[in-house]
Amino acid sequence: MQLKLKIHALLALCLLLPGLGSGQAPDRILYNGKVLTVDRDFSVASAIAIRGERILAVGETDEIRPLAGDDTEEIDLEGRTVIPGLIDNHIHYLRATNFAAYETRIHGVTSRSEVMARISSRAKELGPGRWIFILGGWSEQQFADEPGGFTREELDAAAPDNPVFIQRTYSTFYMNSLAVDQIAPAIPELYEGGSVVRTNSQDGRTVMNAALEHFPFAETLEERKDEVRAFNDYLTSMGVTMVYDAGYLDGSYAPVEALHEAGELSLRVFYAARYWADSPRTAIAAAEMLDREEPFQRDERFGMFGIGEHVYGPLHDSPRSDVPFSEDIYAAWHGIIRAAARNGWYVNEHAMQGSTAERMISISEEVSKEYPIGDLRWSLGHANRVSEETVQRARDLGWNITLTNHTLSGQLRDEGRPSPPIRMIQDSGILWGLGSDGTIVATYNPFHALWEYTSGKVFPDRVKFEADEVLTREEALIAHTRSNAHILFMEDDLGTLEAGKLADLVVLDRDYLTVPANEVREIRPVMTMVGGEVVHEAAD
Repeated sequence: MQLKLKIHALLALCLLLPGLGSGQAPDRILYNGKVLTVDRDFSVASAIAIRGERILAVGETDEIRPLAGDDTEEIDLEGRTVIPGLIDNHIHYLRATNFAAYETRIHGVTSRSEVMARISSRAKELGPGRWIFILGGWSEQQFADEPGGFTREELDAAAPDNPVFIQRTYSTFYMNSLAVDQIAPAIPELYEGGSVVRTNSQDGRTVMNAALEHFPFAETLEERKDEVRAFNDYLTSMGVTMVYDAGYLDGSYAPVEALHEAGELSLRVFYAARYWADSPRTAIAAAEMLDREEPFQRDERFGMFGIGEHVYGPLHDSPRSDVPFSEDIYAAWHGIIRAAARNGWYVNEHAMQGSTAERMISISEEVSKEYPIGDLRWSLGHANRVSEETVQRARDLGWNITLTNHTLSGQLRDEGRPSPPIRMIQDSGILWGLGSDGTIVATYNPFHALWEYTSGKVFPDRVKFEADEVLTREEALIAHTRSNAHILFMEDDLGTLEAGKLADLVVLDRDYLTVPANEVREIRPVMTMVGGEVVHEAAD
């Protein structure tokens, strides 16, 4: 009944608009579908009308189709499901654009033989001598037919005439013999043999740099724009319509900005301020920058706002170490976030250990006494081991939580507990959203994250969360749409399919709400729209 009343009110408003006729008719009507509006009532409609960049009306087919004019394009959804455009609140976007036009991806591939087939196919496509690069987004556990890393011998067999370099993490790499032969002069220990190279972080950068000397990086602005286009095409093919780049120092945003200025940016791209603070002196410089710069330098499609994911570089924890940080490190972090609060900056901070999260919240409580932060929507990212008490304190301060994709996780449980404690976070009432943390450590297909948090599984089919620890499909979709729009200060324009909002939407190849649990990860967009424009259509 509520949806019917909304529809009638909207239609009445449309009829009252001056000159509605053919000049004000929708540009497009999508009808005969299942439209998940993700509004406050999670209403389900069957049709949606779009005029320009925005949604004109949402309702039932027999009420929406009469709005059509002579030039309206009418699209029969044939029962397909429509959802709001998916928003990634934590991705290393610019880094990924550097590799997008040339990288081979194996995200979500659960067959080892399929990976070998992809490598062989890529070798044939490129021709002898050209390098094949797979740069993260996978794990040794994801192959159902034969888990584990790649041997040098099988990579040699898959691509005997092409060097193959596969990055697993920032310090773990697999290579065939041709790749080893070409980079070993710079990394002599590679000649020691074995199927995998594992290094510490510093040595990992050395190995990666030696390999990337052979990567065909773009050399001109036009070539970089092509790389950005390639990555955007991949994201929109996965239903992603808006991203927040939580990375730093990954290159220049000039090619992305150039596409935006030319009206060619096919999704919404926002990013954190570019700075690096790794000492007390540079922390002071970072705080001074926050005093000097405007905190929001963006429009509705592109721009900079906020700081993070590492507000202060040395304050960077991991799930593998719970050694506490020094008071000097927290003091430098305190100085930066105090400047952020004073000047109205959004903060997106990384905190995997419970002790890190607790201390960050304690410091922000002190800051808020001088500069209230309730309206700044600060985000606590990852939150693997966050306690219920810390979540409640964060909620009361106005923080939110941003969780990421763990479908590649090798660790199923954390001392018998769910990590992150997603059900507790959902039930706490704190606002929270879903992101990927792509590119290296996670797949950035949003349906993989939706599958993980609703089925409780990670690749290939291993149980990570118990039945009482997972989300409903509605809760997970809200987190990847409506909640993320609010976290990123776009709730008035995005996150739901309602009249007046920007027409960012995704038409799916199957029903997200009713398909079997393991099919959620297999969902593919048939069509993606950003601002009323079709930016992806699947091949027939």
